[in-house]
Order: sequence, then C-alpha cells, then structure tokens
Amino acid sequence: AKPPPGFRLLPIAEAFDEWARPAFASTKSLNRIQSMLYESAFRTNDNLLVCAPTGAGKTNVAMLTMLHALGTHRNADDGTFALDAFKCVYVAPMKALVQEMVTNFGKRLAPYGVRVRELSGD
Repeated sequence: AKPPPGFRLLPIAEAFDEWARPAFASTKSLNRIQSMLYESAFRTNDNLLVCAPTGAGKTNVAMLTMLHALGTHRNADDGTFALDAFKCVYVAPMKALVQEMVTNFGKRLAPYGVRVRELSGD
C-alpha cells in the first residue's frame, strides 16, 4: 500500500513514552510498514494480520503489540508490570525461526522482566 500524503516515518523518541523505548534501543525510527501500523498495533486492541515480504519489519510490528500488552498492564504510579496478568504468543512456521525470535524478543523484553520461552510440537 502506498503511504498517504504527508506520511512520515515515526521516530522512536516521538512514538513511545520513555518506558517503551528500550525495546527499540538500536532503532532511530520505525520503518514504513511499522509506521503505518503503529496506531493499530500499539494504541488499540485490534486484531492484525500482517502479510509482508521477508525483511519488511513484521517482527517489530509484533513487538509493538507486545509493548501494547505491557502498557495495558503497567502501573503508572511505580512503572511496574503485572506480568502474570497476560501472555503474548508469537507463532512461527519453522523451529529455527522460533529460536531466533526467542533470542530477539528475550533480549528486547528483558528490561521489563518478561521471560520469553519456546513451545514446539517437536
């Protein structure tokens, strides 16, 4: 899809409150697909189905939804998260990709105390 007129990439510092920025520590701005899906992925409980080529940014869209879940269960007074109140499930078609995502998400969600685990049928 073509971006709408006036479209721009969202800078991380502008898109997220301070608490959410560590998940995107090595990123200056969201890419095109992430910027286009930001409102739905990070600001709503809407369901999403993202179909895009390899390398388009689907993993970071998934991270947006995980941060939304964290934010929903964040205590604004002390910044803690009710981690036992929810679960996020990421489904991948191959075991190797699952292992890669466990490492990726594990590092990026560690500052929030989130434990990332693998579950497979193998």
